[in-house]
Amino acid sequence: MAKCVLLCLLVGLIGSQAQTPTLLRDTIWGEFPSVVRVKTPRENQFCLGTVINSNHVLTSAFCVLSYDRMRIFPARLVRVIGGDISVTPAAITRQTRTGQHIFVHEDYRPHTYENNLAIIRLAEPFHLPSNAIEEAVIRMRIVPEQHPCDVVTWYRAPGTEGNPSQEIPRQQAFNVNIRNRDVCAAERRTEFTLEENSLCTYTTTTIGVVQGDPMFCDGELTSIQSYVFLPPVTGQPQPQPQSQPNLVSTQVRFYLHWIHMQLNRTQPMPGGWNPVEY
Repeated sequence: MAKCVLLCLLVGLIGSQAQTPTLLRDTIWGEFPSVVRVKTPRENQFCLGTVINSNHVLTSAFCVLSYDRMRIFPARLVRVIGGDISVTPAAITRQTRTGQHIFVHEDYRPHTYENNLAIIRLAEPFHLPSNAIEEAVIRMRIVPEQHPCDVVTWYRAPGTEGNPSQEIPRQQAFNVNIRNRDVCAAERRTEFTLEENSLCTYTTTTIGVVQGDPMFCDGELTSIQSYVFLPPVTGQPQPQPQSQPNLVSTQVRFYLHWIHMQLNRTQPMPGGWNPVEY
């Protein structure tokens, strides 16, 4: 009986550590219609956002701040492109908008990545309903451990110089599984906590992600990518970081009240606001 119990515990432990191999793939039309591109004055960088309604897009605070994270970009210099999954050729369903206002979470902390969210209000709403753009459905339920989800990113595949069609920046996605928050937190070398509003996922290979990349579980918007860290390799004289990163994201359901406040907000961010002084 004791042997059976021990065997069952070992099987359960191994199963809990199992990770489906991470595969990066091109998305298809209609798969993530709420995901849009956000182009800021940052050179050669696209962030991703998610349509909350026809007038507002959710993204990360990092995406709409200057390189030193001390200044919000002027909204008129921020473009939001929806209804397309590739830079070129432009789809007939593409809709491009400029920003009217940008609202960064007032308690955003750039060094700890807390409250890493922002809302972009568009100068002109997206035309909805559309066959290529729709509002995101926000997940309200708890995501269990090992649950499979998809992270959407904007990626240029490496090593494809011989195939021009593969060099085009385009929307892609990759699979992840939800990790135990406490186990993930214990692998951080600088701080051994993860806030309850965070989710941790694990990939079996290194994939480029940007703060603001959304994660969907069962087709519902679940979280926004916030930061990445590499756990140390144990058993070495000097701990070395692994090549498989932990991805930490911010759960959207914890911020519904803040999001709804921004949708009805009538005043812009205070002049000269920056996350260090406020």
